Amino acid sequence: MSREETIFGDDWPYSKAKTALLRAAALVMREDGPRSATLKNIAGKAGVTEPAIFRHFDGVEGVFMSLFNVVELYFGHFDGLYSSAELVGLDRLEVAYLAILKILKENEDFSYILVQPDPIFRQYPKLKQRLVELRMRDKAKVVDCIKEAKSKKQLLPTTDVEAFSMSLVGATMILMQTWVNDVNAIDLVKEGKKLWNNLKTMAADPNAAPVTKGKAKATKKKA
Repeated sequence: MSREETIFGDDWPYSKAKTALLRAAALVMREDGPRSATLKNIAGKAGVTEPAIFRHFDGVEGVFMSLFNVVELYFGHFDGLYSSAELVGLDRLEVAYLAILKILKENEDFSYILVQPDPIFRQYPKLKQRLVELRMRDKAKVVDCIKEAKSKKQLLPTTDVEAFSMSLVGATMILMQTWVNDVNAIDLVKEGKKLWNNLKTMAADPNAAPVTKGKAKATKKKA
């Protein structure tokens, strides 16, 4: 089976033919909403016949189930970006945040299902609940970074962890939705960096000393 080359490497479970159909379905929905993801429209976007879809998926529902699997794959990858052997707090969050935006920009075909999955999967209760879990896990990673930043004195004493987290997540969601509506209208990464810098300016202590996990370990060992 010839696999599509993606950021997931061998973990990407779909052939090039299946991936083309999934991209077509995601694009159809980005352009005209979830209701437009009919066999006819997906086949037309992919440049294949409707029966060709059945050779790869169990009809439209099979396509939707596979699209949800794509969502899980991306969220799983995003989750790993928050881990760092050396970076701490705000630095760890900044690297993960900008990396996620970069991945979204470079994979714009799937942008709609990643940014606005709720209307796509709302008819599947189990998938809706899973979406809630994925989002909660992602937010927990953000909060963890900000709590660490607070403990390492990277934030102003007046900065509230939850308020900072909600501001970042909420403002970023608005930014991503704006971008999805017209991916050529704005540069997602550039605008995301502006957003991050603005929030960081308001929350971070400008006099905070640089800190890394590596330095912390070295200091402990020396003592």
